Amino acid sequence: MLDLIIEGTRPQKLAFDVKKMINAGLSNRDQAGVRRHLDEAAKEGIKYIFEQTPAYLPKVKDRITTGDIIEVLPNSKSSGEAEPVVLVSDNNEIYIAAGSDHSDRELEKYDMILSKHIYPNVISKRVWRFADVKDHWDDIILRGWVIDADGKRQLYQENKVGEFMGVEQFLDEVRKYFQIDLNGLVMFMGTFPTLGGKLIITPGFEAQLVDEKLKRTLTCSYITQPMAWFKYGPHTPKKVA
Repeated sequence: MLDLIIEGTRPQKLAFDVKKMINAGLSNRDQAGVRRHLDEAAKEGIKYIFEQTPAYLPKVKDRITTGDIIEVLPNSKSSGEAEPVVLVSDNNEIYIAAGSDHSDRELEKYDMILSKHIYPNVISKRVWRFADVKDHWDDIILRGWVIDADGKRQLYQENKVGEFMGVEQFLDEVRKYFQIDLNGLVMFMGTFPTLGGKLIITPGFEAQLVDEKLKRTLTCSYITQPMAWFKYGPHTPKKVA
């Protein structure tokens, strides 16, 4: 259960019961952008074949948080990526959040689906009603920021969400493909290539959705906290080659 706040003239509380979750990817209308994102991943040794796009990855429904700290394994390489998030309530109301699909980049080289489960997805505590932004959805800006140990922020990703498939088109595709009702669905819509063309590992990450028409912003910001107390050693299992 997620405790969220619906932004508006009078903010309202929303208790959202997560029943199913999907991490979608390669959902850009611009397939050249899809290709660039795959090329970035390939430079890190992450190489997969996708017979069809968008790609859909299942996510266990409790692997999501609105928290501002994620505990990570010591010496692990993990990073976030900014994504628009769609939530469909039990009464079929559609909400929008800013989110990050935080992934273990070493594990991603071996099994992409498992790499998405080791750490939770993160979303903003505040959400918008899709009905309030539907008429200018394509102009909303998605930004991702990497934040170093000193708190210095660097713009990492930026583009308009109109580069993705439309929200309603996306939901129709999911409904038809999986033959499911959408009640309780949380779907991360995908991400954009990084501005520098490579993945950056930092302790902090922030994702934003910026609505310039209504002059408001959704923010999902968090830091990773390594398990400093744990040390690998002779009591740690080792894989046999």
